[in-house]
Amino acid sequence: MLFEPPELDAREHEVISEIDELRKRLRSRLYEPRRWTGSLRRVQFARAVQGSNSIEGYEAKLDDALAIEMGEEALDASEETALAIKGYRDAMTYVLQLAEEPRFRFEEQLIKSLHFMMTNYDLKSRPGRWRAGPIYVQKEETGEIVYEGVDVDSVDGLVHELVTCLESDGDIPIVVKAAMAHLNLVLIHPFRDGNGRMARCLQTLVLAREGIVSPVFSSIEEYLGQDTRSYYDVLAEVGAGSWQPTRDTRPWIRYV
Repeated sequence: MLFEPPELDAREHEVISEIDELRKRLRSRLYEPRRWTGSLRRVQFARAVQGSNSIEGYEAKLDDALAIEMGEEALDASEETALAIKGYRDAMTYVLQLAEEPRFRFEEQLIKSLHFMMTNYDLKSRPGRWRAGPIYVQKEETGEIVYEGVDVDSVDGLVHELVTCLESDGDIPIVVKAAMAHLNLVLIHPFRDGNGRMARCLQTLVLAREGIVSPVFSSIEEYLGQDTRSYYDVLAEVGAGSWQPTRDTRPWIRYV
């Protein structure tokens, strides 16, 4: 059983309608072949990559993230940070390609492949493979365990259920569907490392597949990177320390 979206109230439907209307107005502008669009996309892409990695503790200046996005050497970032940013860049670049793939399917192997792209610089993280045992999320300052991932024997089944859900054509608004994909993957915590990055990447992919403007401009990584504390707080509120899929997910939907 996965976490389910809440029954949306009138105000939430109103907000989603406003988002849809804004998306329609922005779509033509963001796809216009203007000269500045290429540079703007590169900067926004770099901001998204920088933001997602900063949540995981990989701090880098925007100039370094932009340099790595353009295939150049970072000036100030550590080697590990540069590799993490490059890995996320590669995975997100693949997501941009998949956005227009006509025979695309959400599958477990896709999740593993994206994870490999992100983390292959560190074989200890088991890139592209599910974790082999239990996993705990701890507060860095105190060492306190704040979340325990699902039992390792449940990972396969839950991820299969997740991708099956993503393949189905339901009546859930796409922004809610993408947010729930993010929430479920990060709380399943199927990998030894990189679960947050993978969940954020998956959310962007779900949005991209549905033509939500441009995946570069619709990703939430930069926003979350600027307000990491509230991101962790709402995950803690909904997650409540362990896999409890009957809990109310409304705080999460309203947050993202």
